Amino acid sequence: MSHQYTLQLHTGTFTHANYSVDQIKTKCDELLAHIHGKDIIIGWNIDKTSNRQLIDYFHTKGLRVLLWLPVLANHDDLGELKKAECYDEHTCDDFGCPSHLQNAHEIISLYETYFADLPFDGVFLDKIRFASFSQGYEAGFGCFCSSCQQEMKDAPLDYIKELIQNHDKKLIRGEYDRYGRYHFADYKVNAFYKQRAKIISDLIFKLAAYFNSRRLVVGADLFAPILAYHVGQNIREIAAMVDFVKPMMYTHTQAPSGIPYEYEAYIRHFEQPESFSKHFPGGPLSNESLRTQLEYIANLPANIVPGIEINVIQGVCHTDSASVKDHLALFSRYPTVALCWDIMQISDEIINVL
Repeated sequence: MSHQYTLQLHTGTFTHANYSVDQIKTKCDELLAHIHGKDIIIGWNIDKTSNRQLIDYFHTKGLRVLLWLPVLANHDDLGELKKAECYDEHTCDDFGCPSHLQNAHEIISLYETYFADLPFDGVFLDKIRFASFSQGYEAGFGCFCSSCQQEMKDAPLDYIKELIQNHDKKLIRGEYDRYGRYHFADYKVNAFYKQRAKIISDLIFKLAAYFNSRRLVVGADLFAPILAYHVGQNIREIAAMVDFVKPMMYTHTQAPSGIPYEYEAYIRHFEQPESFSKHFPGGPLSNESLRTQLEYIANLPANIVPGIEINVIQGVCHTDSASVKDHLALFSRYPTVALCWDIMQISDEIINVL
């Protein structure tokens, strides 16, 4: 089938622009002459003049424009997120705490200060999860601050901390259900991960309710289905709260969020990871694994927009036209596919296969 596309445009950090408005228009004029664009996700630079010009430009092209908002990431000193704390009381500098009410207020305040008076059609929530093992072993178990511990009061945290210290394989032994939720064999570990997922879902519920009250479309960035629950993302529950979800089906990325990179980070901390890796006999990128992941997201209560890589970045992402064609065939049942991460870096070779 012929796809329509959701585009992602990384305009820069909050305080540094990657491109001029003219550079973006020139590139997108070329791209949109070849493909059917539906939405574009732009962010997260805060320059209001540039953002207004870009929104107006993409509206003339018939695209809905969504703000790309990294929720629990560093906000470049624009506001102070309460950082996540590891089980050993060290802070995780890459992620904010998802349960602390101050952080939810900070995210909304950031939006209201820099973006609320611009005519965005929606908001795309990124970094709505706990840190993964790619941020380090300790960080991979999430936040243990006083607020999170209160939320997890029904989970036996002293027992969990002991397992963490011992790299115990009880922390990875379990089975997937039909929706990609991972049910840990140890009931205490299962209770711990269930509470983690509730913390993330509660944050998304708060933010989605706020943005819906402003009549905005809400999308959510998700880890690939085999990895999402392990960072606190209950895919089915989240999908019920938003308008669309974008599973990151990044098969060629050797960096955070890439399936092979995150999978290897997950298992390398355990001496006997077979109790987890048994689920992927041909590896996480085998045809069997990818088919299984498609089953996990087949009947979600939201629009599904699979995200595929279209950038070639030396040492990070080795996408080429053949892999993009393979992805488009793999997701043939989905009318819309997201082109990630930055359309300013798409090559003519890849444009020609879209």
